[in-house]
Amino acid sequence: MDFDIAASRSPQPSGPAPVGSIDVGARIAQLRADRGWTLQQAAAHTGVAFSTLSKIERHELSPTVTTLTKIAHGMDLSLSQLLESPRQRAGMARRSLSRAGEAKGTATGACDNAVLCSDLKNRRMTPIRTRVRARDLSAYEEWARYEAEIFLMVLEGTLVIHSQSYEPTRLEAGDSIYYDASTGHLWTSEGEGDAVVLWVYAE
Repeated sequence: MDFDIAASRSPQPSGPAPVGSIDVGARIAQLRADRGWTLQQAAAHTGVAFSTLSKIERHELSPTVTTLTKIAHGMDLSLSQLLESPRQRAGMARRSLSRAGEAKGTATGACDNAVLCSDLKNRRMTPIRTRVRARDLSAYEEWARYEAEIFLMVLEGTLVIHSQSYEPTRLEAGDSIYYDASTGHLWTSEGEGDAVVLWVYAE
């Protein structure tokens, strides 16, 4: 997912932190301003530390999926609504297209993520392509968990899904899994190469 989808221990890149075609820092700052919230108020509503929100808005920290989920729920939004592109689409058709190489990602110490088809509003699912760089659980500070369901397929490499409820599950390229994300879980890659996965987050 990112996967922390939990905060990573590794240093984060500076500069804008786009997810798909979205400047996440600017998007969060705008949503906060729309609500008339200070950073302290946003921290109280979302459960995300003041310092973390400040760094995200200043493009000093790339947020994980867990952090984005907390921010979205604190703002009474779904993750897909938080990550909507500001572009307006003509007509009523429900279609979005992501070309190879177009989606820009955001990196944490554990994973690189790129949200796909981010210009489609009010999505019920959020498709994400992730490169998992973590090799062990020490790359994460907490277990990822949220009220959502996940479908995942491994595109490259070997992925190990760690769970607080099940034994680790090893998936090879072409394997897929569907699971409830409310139980603590984390992803690591096994072997020399990174695992690359395509997954769908559905709230």
